[in-house]
Amino acid sequence: MNRFVKCVVAFFLLLLHCGVFAAGHNEFVNLYPDCEDNEPSKIYEPNEWPKGLRTPLFPNGGDIEFLRYIYDQLGKDYPDVVDSTVAATDDQPEKVYRAKGVVMVHITVDRCGKAVNPVVMESVNDAYDKAALKLMENLPIFKPGALDGVRVKVGMLVPVKFSRSHLPTKYEWDSGGDGWSGGDDSSSDSSDDSGSSDDWGSGWGDPW
Repeated sequence: MNRFVKCVVAFFLLLLHCGVFAAGHNEFVNLYPDCEDNEPSKIYEPNEWPKGLRTPLFPNGGDIEFLRYIYDQLGKDYPDVVDSTVAATDDQPEKVYRAKGVVMVHITVDRCGKAVNPVVMESVNDAYDKAALKLMENLPIFKPGALDGVRVKVGMLVPVKFSRSHLPTKYEWDSGGDGWSGGDDSSSDSSDDSGSSDDWGSGWGDPW
């Protein structure tokens, strides 16, 4: 197989992967078309999930895919918050590390499957909090939670983890033999019980 054919095959495999990814996270978009959840109803919070409650389902894989999605999305727009610096030596350049921590965000998945009202419950720093909220505001549509065959609003606590990875930096070797000198930026390795009504209204008892 020549180089051109290999490139074409790789290109189509990439398109296929992207298509599957997009289709997967749109799995529930048309489950309840034109759905609007404007009626007041009880929100089932994590500390009071009743027996038999079907929690919201993230598209294309459930909880495991949800965590993978968060990880992937953070990688596209990771805040550069410096935690510590390791001084340069003769053998390696200075290393700058990001702060680490977990931002806990509360979201409500409504009866249409939309994640709404994100609130930071446990903060790390302003930059990480904003990044976590932005991510939660743009989540794909879930399969809504249900209780006794009736769609319900469900509160969820979502951990958004920020690791102590390297900031992207590049250093160039000083040909004069005096060690490492700083270079330009570039990529590098990354070592309420809310609601008071139980009246779900009409239309929420569709098969879950």
